[in-house]
Amino acid sequence: MDFLNTVGDTDKSRAKNLITSPDVLMDWVAASGLEDSDAIGIPPSQKDLETLIGFRELSHRVLSASLDNNTTEPDDIRTFETQIKCSMARAHLDLGTTPARWIATCSDSHYWIDRFVLLVERFLSSPEVAKLRQCEGCSWFFLNSGRGRGRRWCNMSTCGNRHKVAAYRKRILEEDRK
Repeated sequence: MDFLNTVGDTDKSRAKNLITSPDVLMDWVAASGLEDSDAIGIPPSQKDLETLIGFRELSHRVLSASLDNNTTEPDDIRTFETQIKCSMARAHLDLGTTPARWIATCSDSHYWIDRFVLLVERFLSSPEVAKLRQCEGCSWFFLNSGRGRGRRWCNMSTCGNRHKVAAYRKRILEEDRK
């Protein structure tokens, strides 16, 4: 899910991509704890990066629409499903883990896209997906572990604070007009 948030927006635009090169992707993978032993020696290419960014944005559109109870574009859902099916067809099942999980094939030219597609599929198949929410201020996703509606923002110190400052200014303006 963190990969879907690799944009630097403060609104819903998603205009600033934070993964700007294969080297930045490798740094992000290492920092996120996703570095597996099967990834050693398979550096991503620029084409891999572009494919990943395309999948990130496709996943974001599909998940955003589902959270808002909006109809997902038929082409988006078809492409999303096809990508998951293709990645699973190229993967192998690791029965040595509990629960078992699909692993991207190391030698395959689709390794990088399959790796992230399988991570998204694993998340969508997990109980955690019920906690998925989208920030009211920006486009980021987060997991709401609180009771009830709980969190409305990705981070209280950024989006939550902006919202509260805007609400305060609105109240002050309304009081001044009276």
